Parts: sequence; structure tokens; C-alpha cells
Amino acid sequence: MSIFFAAIKRILYFCITMTVSIIIVNYNTLHVLKPCLDSIIEHTIGIDYEIIVVDNGSTDGSIEALSNDNRITLIQTGENLGFGKANNKGLEQAKGKYILFLNSDTLLGNNAIKIFYDFAEQFQGKLGALGCILEDRQGNWIHSYGQFPKMKDDFQKFLWIPILKGLHLYNSPVIKYPKQWLIVDYVTGADLFVRREVLDECGAFHPAFFMYCEESEMEHRFNLHGYDNVLLNGPRIIHLEGEGGKDGKSSRFIRDTYRQQKSEYIYFKLTEPRWKYFLYRTIHPVLRLTVWLNPNVSFADKWKFTKQLYVSIKL
Repeated sequence: MSIFFAAIKRILYFCITMTVSIIIVNYNTLHVLKPCLDSIIEHTIGIDYEIIVVDNGSTDGSIEALSNDNRITLIQTGENLGFGKANNKGLEQAKGKYILFLNSDTLLGNNAIKIFYDFAEQFQGKLGALGCILEDRQGNWIHSYGQFPKMKDDFQKFLWIPILKGLHLYNSPVIKYPKQWLIVDYVTGADLFVRREVLDECGAFHPAFFMYCEESEMEHRFNLHGYDNVLLNGPRIIHLEGEGGKDGKSSRFIRDTYRQQKSEYIYFKLTEPRWKYFLYRTIHPVLRLTVWLNPNVSFADKWKFTKQLYVSIKL
């Protein structure tokens, strides 16, 4: 009898699954989401897929506009869960053999999803996350991958004061882009193509993160399970960084800096020994006071950031 039910389950699995589930998180980004959806429909051929949009409590008319769009499956969270948690909500309903986590502020420039799929199917080895070389509107290559965060690197990046830079204590990482493909620490969360089985084995986005570092931590787990994360040259995806938000430059800098720092604390807490994390948390907040030396940030935002740093961050 158990063999019978197992067979039925497998038949049902193949009946309801498809090749790729595209998951897009939306929070008040309807103005860029609509072109994103159009670009997917326009360029994606030769492969079956579904589009799942997870709305994080938008107030810009997204719900009204998306509710009547029969090209997508709409999930409403009713609140802003952040990037990782919202993607996990979409993953719960995804039917694809592969998952593409895609930012709402992206545009496909070619049949990127099919190219991802073909590469993943032919890859000789254990493939974790797959991403591409992202472009801006002018076709310039932009930030697409990185090294896993390291405490020493986080300390070094604050040594930007001219006298310290003259001592050559800080070295910017060398950015390399592959002619075909390259194994990297992590690919950015703007476009993450992952086999569903890898997510089931290693886990998806950690719920402790709201925004930033969640893809690094997830792909770090992929590495621990023996999977390689790969940057692929071939798919064309334009990333409209910064076009999703409406805040002022100074306020956005403080907000994003605070969120980035909080996420780094979570990342190191999850990936480093306790003693190293404690030492980092003790010393690092002092270095963050360098924000007061930034002439582009208003006094009010500097003060707000300082209060957030020493009062609000409780991990």
C-alpha cells in the first residue's frame, strides 16, 4: 500500500510541477515591477514557468493593479516582512524544479531564464546559486557578486580617512568578470537561480534577516553542504538599483547603512564563533561613528543613526 501511495505522490508531483518558478518581492515598486513582468513575458521562450509576486503590504496601488494580472500568482503578506521572509512565502507555493529569486527593479534583456536553466542542467558538479553579470541602463557591468563578509574586512573599510589610506591599510577587492562562468563566494540577491532540491536540503533565506546579507548567509550554507555558487556570463539582466525607493538621499543612506550593519551582525552571529562575534560587537560600533565625518549626511540623520546603533540593535 505504501508503494502505491508513493507512486501516486510521484505522479501528482510531475503533474503539478513546472520547470521554473520566478519569485518577485514587491514593496511599493509598481512603477518598476510592471516593466519587469513585461520583460519576462517578452524574452522568456522555450521553457515553462510561473511568476509569483509576493506583495509586502504595498500602498502604491500595487494590489489593485496586480489582482487583475492573470500572468502572475499574487501573495499578499499584509505587512513588510523584508526580502528573505517574503521570498520564503513565495517558495511555499512555488511548483518549479528551479527557483529564480528576481528583484522587482530588474529587466530581462534576453532569454535569461532559459540560459540559466540550460547551464544548470549541464553543469558538472554541485551547483548552488547561479547568477549573471548585472548591467545598468547604459549596459555597464555592475555589482553582481562578492566575497563572504569577513570581520577584518568590515574593520578595514572604515580606514578611509586620508592619513590612513596613505598607509595602504585598506585594499579594495579586485573585481573579475568571467568570459563564460566563474565560481564565486556568493552572487547578489537581485537574481538567484537555484535548484529546489538545494533549497530543501540547505534551507532558504534565514528569517532573522530583514534586508541585506540574507543571500550571503544562505549561499554560505550552500558552500558548507559542498555546493558551488556560480556567476554566469550570458544572461542579460538590467538592475535599476535605487529606482525602487523614494526617500531622500541622506535619509536613505542612514536607513540602508543601519539595516546593512544590523544584517552584518546577524550574519556574523550565525557564521562565526561566539568569542569572535562578541569581540566584533564590542569594538565595531565605535568605528561606525565615522558617519559623523561624512559631509553628505545631515546632522539629524547622523544623530538618528547613532541612536539606532546604540539603542535599537539588540541581538
